[in-house]
Amino acid sequence: MKYPKTQFSKSIRESERVSSPFLIKYSAVATGKTGKPYMNVILTDKSGDLEARIFDQVPKYNSQAVKDSFVQVEGVAQSFNGRIQVHIKDLVVLREDEVNVAEYLPESYLDAEKLYAEACLIISSMQDPFYRALLESIFVDDAEVASKFKKAPAAKSVHHAYPVGLLEHVVSIAKTLDFLSKQYAPHVDRDLLLVGGFLHDLAKIWELQYDRVTDYTTEGRLVGHLVMGSELIEKKVQLLESQSGRLPGPFPAEKKLLAKHVVLAHHGKLEYGSPKEPACLEAVIIHMVDDLDSKVNAIRVFIEQDQATGTWTLLNRQYERYFYKPEWARKS
Repeated sequence: MKYPKTQFSKSIRESERVSSPFLIKYSAVATGKTGKPYMNVILTDKSGDLEARIFDQVPKYNSQAVKDSFVQVEGVAQSFNGRIQVHIKDLVVLREDEVNVAEYLPESYLDAEKLYAEACLIISSMQDPFYRALLESIFVDDAEVASKFKKAPAAKSVHHAYPVGLLEHVVSIAKTLDFLSKQYAPHVDRDLLLVGGFLHDLAKIWELQYDRVTDYTTEGRLVGHLVMGSELIEKKVQLLESQSGRLPGPFPAEKKLLAKHVVLAHHGKLEYGSPKEPACLEAVIIHMVDDLDSKVNAIRVFIEQDQATGTWTLLNRQYERYFYKPEWARKS
């Protein structure tokens, strides 16, 4: 290995000289207040992301510092608005065989097999034979789905944006929905809630590519996970009906429509990307629990990764506020 990894993004401090390989997660040319172009770059390795800027020779580096490329970076770490930012002086594009690729892929603290077993246990507890068979055909019978489900992030950047994040998100939501099904019984259908919890984001395993840098696939950009999730339900229902003995009878049309609806409506509003707004109690609950779990994860990760000392974080640009840092998150 010609270029060993000597510095990791989360260990770099202000005024430190940076001389190490990184994977480029994002790069774009912007224009400064003086009208001079510069480059916004996000460097990444297995410890996390690192902001960087290129101010000189932008035309040269714009063709080199491209997403999903390995580069040897030379520069200096500076503090900007309370965050570490690398001022890149020079970089050299590297071949994949010149680095240890494993050092640049995000790590996950999650036990995928344990979470998957937990998901399967919840599915096996479902009482409705049609909804249970639907989820079993997807998560148990389909080896491709099971494999991708154990690896995929839940998003590109907003929440659960790390390996196994989708599985973590789904299991968390399923547990919450299970609790709420008892709280609101007998007015909600527990198994329909679980169908929505398990399937609302599942098609992100095809909407996103996540072998190295997470980004949208062509199918993800043109169709999206809500529509792909609805199409998956149709495909699996047809498969189940073609298999002798899998169902107690034809899959009820109303159940299939409700399953599709809770997937298509889970973003809540048309302007948020839902083709339909929630039109049944289960769809309303699934949307709100999904939103809650996403926000809790995003804010928790932000607090954990915040570099400010003391009891308050730096400004969170997504929520336009500062967050109080409990004792477990404070840095001395």
